[in-house]
Amino acid sequence: MTSNRLHTLLFTAAMSLSSCVANVEIEVRPGEKQVDNDEVGVTVVVPESYRIADDPVLFDTHGFTILAEENDDAAVARVALAYKARPEQLEELVAAKLEQYKDVQPTRLDVTLSDGRRAVAITGLPGTQPYSVVYTLDGDRVYEIGLWSNEAGLGDAQLDLLSRMRFRKPTSAARRAALPLAQDALYGEPPADVAPAGAAAVAERARLFELAATAEPALREAARAEHFDPPTPSGALAANGCGFTAPSDLYWQLQWDKSNTFYSGSWYSLRDQPGWSAMSGNGGSWWGTNYHVGLCYANYANQYYANDWPTQRWGNAYAAFSGTVEWAGWGTDGFATLGRYVVVRNGSYRSLTAHLTAIRAGVAWGAHVDAYSEIIGWAGSTGGPWAPHLHARVSWGESLTANGQPYGGQAVRPNALRCFECNDPDVAAARGGYYTQFWHGRWMKY
Repeated sequence: MTSNRLHTLLFTAAMSLSSCVANVEIEVRPGEKQVDNDEVGVTVVVPESYRIADDPVLFDTHGFTILAEENDDAAVARVALAYKARPEQLEELVAAKLEQYKDVQPTRLDVTLSDGRRAVAITGLPGTQPYSVVYTLDGDRVYEIGLWSNEAGLGDAQLDLLSRMRFRKPTSAARRAALPLAQDALYGEPPADVAPAGAAAVAERARLFELAATAEPALREAARAEHFDPPTPSGALAANGCGFTAPSDLYWQLQWDKSNTFYSGSWYSLRDQPGWSAMSGNGGSWWGTNYHVGLCYANYANQYYANDWPTQRWGNAYAAFSGTVEWAGWGTDGFATLGRYVVVRNGSYRSLTAHLTAIRAGVAWGAHVDAYSEIIGWAGSTGGPWAPHLHARVSWGESLTANGQPYGGQAVRPNALRCFECNDPDVAAARGGYYTQFWHGRWMKY
């Protein structure tokens, strides 16, 4: 946070909130565009390259997410109308948010925006990146603005965005009224044209596991073991205690199967058959690169060893290992860009799989999942306007928010990934049935 900038744009205020503000126009400079949302009642000016993603379902608030395309679609803000709240309830909302995240000791700031509007900011919240919330009023409406940043607090980028935002009475609520409620849109089933192939792929994967476990009895034991103790840190990051390689007895598998046809029939002719994916072959992040590099932040979803596996919508999705479902829901607050996601816990390890089109019925908090024979849901693109893929990562020793979302802990890199039908010569010759070498763009078959 830059204190001079903060005092210029956001002045600390001790007086009560007021909705009496000046109607100040926003200058649209070269390289910028104006975004008008009549359902939310917001106008904001952003760089031309930024993308806007409307909420796909109806949450307790209703709005849109701003993403910076030049930074790999990193989340910038979520601007939402708290349509259930009244101005006199604002302090209750603030108190509830502070209580929900009390374990991370967030900071409250009573502030005034650049147009004279009073607001309350809460900084130091967890998320996929450090996250802040700003509440403000306009007439009889309450707005909730979520802001992601590279460091905790409100920096220049967040302050600039707030200064280029104006509020007004919404003139349309048609789309909001037509959206399904978030809690009613968690679970689903694939459409009839893809369901049979998906079910056959699940059965085939279970059969392949049984064949492998018969030939390698230790595999079955490893697949069902509980893992509590941390591994011995290895690699360049070990000196800082930040991230490590998984122990050899932690069963870890690829998270798709033969239902994946993301590359089939495309110009990827060498892999023109079902069941292939690549390490971030759609240009996203993979182990240790690009934007999934948060590590060793107490209030951050550590994702240094996250990977984005390309797969089409309704492709089968699995957890990395068997265990107990610890989260099955929509990402909230700073985790909103995960969309629908599932967390499976095995001892002190957690497998997180995000952006799902739907979660499979029965995958609910407290349920047990056999990762080699049961899917957790289907791949998708929820949480943002990106190409469909599985955002997947394993962590050790995370903390949980009040509603159960994981943060902190340490990112984990696999020693080997079980693939069942891998047929790359270097893999098969090394440890048949496992991938042991990882690099960007590597083709992998389940």
